[in-house]
Amino acid sequence: MATRILTEFIKALRGADINVSTAESLDAMQVAEKIGYADRARLRSALSLALAKSLPDKLRFEQCFDDFFRFVDTPDMPSTEQDAASPLPPQDDARPGQGAGAGGGTGSGGGEGEPAAAAESELGQLLERGDNAEIAQRMAAAARQVDLTRITVITQKGLFARRMMMAMGLEDLDQEIFRLTAARDPRALSLRAARNALREASIEEVNRQFLLHARETRQQLREEVMREVSLRDLAEFRDVRLLVEKMARRLAALHGRRQRRARRGLLDARRTLVASVRHDALPAELHWKARKPRKPKLFVICDVSSSVAAASRFLLLFLSAINDVLPRVRSFAFASRTGEVTDYFNEAGSAGTEAAIDRVLSEYAGSGTDYGDMLGFFWRQCEASLDRQSTVIILGDARNNDLPAAQQDLARIAERSRQVLWLNPEGQNRWGTGDSVMPMYLPYCRRAMPCRNLNQLERFVEVLLRDMK
Repeated sequence: MATRILTEFIKALRGADINVSTAESLDAMQVAEKIGYADRARLRSALSLALAKSLPDKLRFEQCFDDFFRFVDTPDMPSTEQDAASPLPPQDDARPGQGAGAGGGTGSGGGEGEPAAAAESELGQLLERGDNAEIAQRMAAAARQVDLTRITVITQKGLFARRMMMAMGLEDLDQEIFRLTAARDPRALSLRAARNALREASIEEVNRQFLLHARETRQQLREEVMREVSLRDLAEFRDVRLLVEKMARRLAALHGRRQRRARRGLLDARRTLVASVRHDALPAELHWKARKPRKPKLFVICDVSSSVAAASRFLLLFLSAINDVLPRVRSFAFASRTGEVTDYFNEAGSAGTEAAIDRVLSEYAGSGTDYGDMLGFFWRQCEASLDRQSTVIILGDARNNDLPAAQQDLARIAERSRQVLWLNPEGQNRWGTGDSVMPMYLPYCRRAMPCRNLNQLERFVEVLLRDMK
């Protein structure tokens, strides 16, 4: 049980934007096992040392600890004596044919309306005594039983609050209130009021647990939505830049591991066996074949017309976020005109990437996209720079406004380069429809992939990094 509580607490910390690794979680469990849960102040200090690293993390940790481990306060329950003189409720709750006192009296042979000495249900007795500490413990046990960590949306709070009440004995209490109401027993009013107060306390507990545990789940759901939403609509989300950077960091870390393995090369069996002679033929030392280092080049050409600008923005953001694992990138933009914009990003630096992208979009966006003119311009500017280490990325919908496609220029680019990769924001079922000349470019592309959302963009960048190792 203690391990489960601590696991739920760590989940709550992650939902509060505190990064907790698996190793730190194991350290915290060892700390809690030695410290125990009796001394809250001591436990709080020890877990803070194990789980919170920076000052902002420690502030969030303290708030989260207080919310998670606080003792549940239950409102005072109305006493029977307090409501003894209250008017009797109407008999609308009585079942048909069941009058006052008909099989519902709680006393032993008492007359109609004669109150019993005490409530019969266990929860009713607890509420009559007004034992808030015991009620709080029952509520905490019920919360663990129904597992409030599973709540994902706030609209579920009524459902989980009722499940908690049922786990505490609500069914027996409701039957008892029904019998007392039918018997016109004044205690029915006090028990009903106490039940309502308990329901409110249960809803408060569900709300508190939702705020603690659902933050991480909500963030995951939000990220899943942003990954699937069309790039054109992502501007509606405020934290999309953070998601792009998070995705880029994952890819950069993955590519870094691949690069280290690639630099190591293949196992050199001959050298390994020769060297093992001095170790009684045991290959104690492995030797690897050295690989000739590659010096890849990357050229990015982005259509920044209104229909494609969103995809171009996020591709440039992605490439900027993984700049540490990429070779030097030369960037080009085109719509109504074409030009190289590499200096825009060099001048702005990594901190000013968005400003550089806004500048590109404002200066180059327009209508009347001419892919033939773009390919001709790129060939004239980069012919001398293209070689077998060059990767050319073109992002665009290939809608050429019925102008010449100039596929011969793309053929020359593909022949001179290592590969041409094409990203198209439209689905493949639209390639070649209307004024799209995509089928004319496909023979010269090593890969052509749709790019309609962040998931597809991430897959493309992953393919790019894998090809460039």
